[in-house]
Amino acid sequence: MSNKNDLTENLLKAIPDFVYVIDFISNEIVYLNHKTEVFANYKADEFLKLDIKIGTTNKTVSGVTLIEQIADLYNDANIGDTRNFHLEFTNQDNKLSIVRNRGTLLKSETAENAFKVIVFAEDITAYIENLRKDLLHQKQLNDAEQLFNYGSWEWVLKNDYVTWSNGLFDIFGYNCNDYPESKMIYGVYNQHIVPEDRRHSKELSLQAIADKSSFYEFEHEIIDTFGNRKLLHVRGKCFLDENGEVNRVLGTSEDITELKKLKNTLKYKIDELSVAYEELKKTKDLFKEAESMMSYGSFDWDVEKDEIQWSDGLKRVYGGINFENLPQKLDYNFYKSCLHEDDLSRVTDIVNQAIIDKCSYAFEHRLFDLDGVEKTVNTRGWVVTNEEGKVIRFIGNTVDITELKIYEKELENKIEELNKSNEQLEQFAYIASHDLQEPLRKIMAFGERLSSKFAGQLPDDGQFYVNRMLDAANRMKILMENLLSYSRASRKIEPVENVALNEVIEMVLSDFEVKIQETEAQIEILPLPTIKGLPTQMQQLFLNLISNALKFVQPNQKPHIKIESFEATKQELKGLNFPLKAKKYHKIVVSDKGIGFDAEYAEKIFIIFQRLHGRAEFEGTGLGLAICKKIIDNHDGYIKAESVLNEGAKFIVYLPNNN
Repeated sequence: MSNKNDLTENLLKAIPDFVYVIDFISNEIVYLNHKTEVFANYKADEFLKLDIKIGTTNKTVSGVTLIEQIADLYNDANIGDTRNFHLEFTNQDNKLSIVRNRGTLLKSETAENAFKVIVFAEDITAYIENLRKDLLHQKQLNDAEQLFNYGSWEWVLKNDYVTWSNGLFDIFGYNCNDYPESKMIYGVYNQHIVPEDRRHSKELSLQAIADKSSFYEFEHEIIDTFGNRKLLHVRGKCFLDENGEVNRVLGTSEDITELKKLKNTLKYKIDELSVAYEELKKTKDLFKEAESMMSYGSFDWDVEKDEIQWSDGLKRVYGGINFENLPQKLDYNFYKSCLHEDDLSRVTDIVNQAIIDKCSYAFEHRLFDLDGVEKTVNTRGWVVTNEEGKVIRFIGNTVDITELKIYEKELENKIEELNKSNEQLEQFAYIASHDLQEPLRKIMAFGERLSSKFAGQLPDDGQFYVNRMLDAANRMKILMENLLSYSRASRKIEPVENVALNEVIEMVLSDFEVKIQETEAQIEILPLPTIKGLPTQMQQLFLNLISNALKFVQPNQKPHIKIESFEATKQELKGLNFPLKAKKYHKIVVSDKGIGFDAEYAEKIFIIFQRLHGRAEFEGTGLGLAICKKIIDNHDGYIKAESVLNEGAKFIVYLPNNN
């Protein structure tokens, strides 16, 4: 037995890890293999005097002795059961040490019950520290993905899933928390690609695998889970196994929707930018050239040292032609000295708020370069914090948008000139049509006198000419009245007030009382909302819509009109081509069972003087629906038409719900 104990003792001493045995009866550690100095620089007797806390994945126990804490872990254990726990204490260097312990319950040699546990301990302090650094690095990568709107993915060909980064989940509209392992079913990505790009994108990806391409890239559009259409730039790289076959593909997908819009607005040279981007990855010199070409640059501000590292591109933005004359040390005070005095206070507030919020930021401001040239720039960036949450760095980029601002100003001036021109045209139309009514009334009056006083003396062809003249004059009268209505619809000549649409339609129907009785029209009016609007124009709107429904009817058929209201959904509002100026909209539908029209004319019918039928079939001037559109534009709304020929028409009006 003595030899056996010696062998065990020697074996335990030879183990490089710290090993100890606890006796729960005597409530003490009965064996130490004297390896405490391996991770803590303590001798065995010093180690036993330490204030040590024990922690598990589920709980942390303190306030009792170490042995009592460990004993609590084995209350329900059987012989041979193992428990894992961590010890935390301060080592000789006054630093926190974390030790992973694996203890097995032993059977006592003198009793049937187990009273001892042997523990093997391993220092994992460095592992935990590296894990924390990895988490910080991952956070920075996630922040970068969110700031620059891109995500990465990895596809192992034999698997039926693809690993997505958080940025890719954001781009496609998924919540990454719903996918804790970051695994997305293979094929979901392709389902979001728009139909016109899907086949081509798949062919490019499969061809890259077939060719074993080390690198490939292309663009395609997707529709995310919220219905937003986005343009993505895809880059991929194929990796080969030991047999030279592709076994996985790694790549990134970048949302370049806004970038594409900006390029189109500024008429960027797409081909030159593509070439510059390819070369950008090869050498640092070409990167600097691209910064100069596109008038942007990056910065990295060390807040504690107050030193700002500027790329050459940013130095050109602030330095102008003589950017080499910039001071050797670039600090926050120099940055502020370049700002336009009217923007200085606002920019300072933004920087201070970013330090408080510790989040990304974006803003515009003006500056003067070393040549005294005023520029407008857009700055985007984010803050970097240390483990204590203190802001230590500002990182970002700045783009010179001076030319864009000049373009926007010129565009505003053009729009203002266009509005003035339209206003003058409206005034001209109003005055012209108003002044023309007086001679027209005289033509009609003298024509009627001629017809009534000399009816018996005029030959048949003379009477025919008089009648044609009166008909033409009457059509001209109606046309001028409609022109006046169109001109009035272009101007808000009355105050905005609450307008109950049911009351408006009651007044309109009273005007059509005789027409309704003659045609035996069926009219169904459901409850309609009260809106903020111009009462006279609302009356004109429904007067024109109901008039058309009564007019355009199949022969020997009774008119049937239905007017109803709904709350417009967000999905259908997104599909309309007009700027939303309210959070909610009323959707009012005026439908009939008349002759309808071909769907290809759905937009043309709202253009002034557009007629789908000759005057011999249906009377009118082609101004009614144009007036309706003007009225809806005045109310920040939208109108559209839907129809199937010979099956009726439906006019759908969207008006802001501002109540």
